[in-house]
Amino acid sequence: MRLLVLTSAALVGFMALSCGKDQNDFKGATDAKRSRDQQEYRVILTELVLIKTEKPYLALDFNKKKVMLKLKGAVLWSYPMNFAVADSSEINEFWYRFIGDKNHLVRTLQKKYLFEGTKQTPDSVLAIVSRALKVDPSLLQRVLPERFQLRWPDGLFLEIQTDVSGEPISKVSNAIVGIGKAVRLPFGEATITIKMDAVDALTLYRATAPGMPTLIYPPS
Repeated sequence: MRLLVLTSAALVGFMALSCGKDQNDFKGATDAKRSRDQQEYRVILTELVLIKTEKPYLALDFNKKKVMLKLKGAVLWSYPMNFAVADSSEINEFWYRFIGDKNHLVRTLQKKYLFEGTKQTPDSVLAIVSRALKVDPSLLQRVLPERFQLRWPDGLFLEIQTDVSGEPISKVSNAIVGIGKAVRLPFGEATITIKMDAVDALTLYRATAPGMPTLIYPPS
């Protein structure tokens, strides 16, 4: 009888511990879902503010893994985040630093810089337009980018690379940018690099400008 009592007591104790663990797991899952829901709600509210400005904005969606240009909530242009190096730690560092301690969902584009590119001769339509307007055809030339960077405060960089084989736009400026990067390195920075089609890269480069809002969709 004593053995039966001890066995029953042990079984009750085991069941209590098991229930306690299940409850803790359930609470953890519930808290995580609540946190995700709150973050998604904040993204929606933040985007509503951008929509009301009726101005274009850049969006970095780490859920759908897309870079987008949007206006009034509608997607004007998008391209997959084809990371040159699939290093999850670098990717996580970028969006974590973007949000920061103050949970920023929007940052203002600070600067863009074209490292290398190749000039394209205007097509026949542009040539006709240039003659009609008496404009130097060279002013209508497009530069297909080989590599350029978008920069935000706090050491955030998005580098775009294409398969174009171009020439440095300015070797001196490239060197200065490289020195600046080395100086900032001790203070920390986060860079993600995306491979992109040259024409899409040109669209992104031409459509963005310092001062443009950038919305981030953090991974769920």
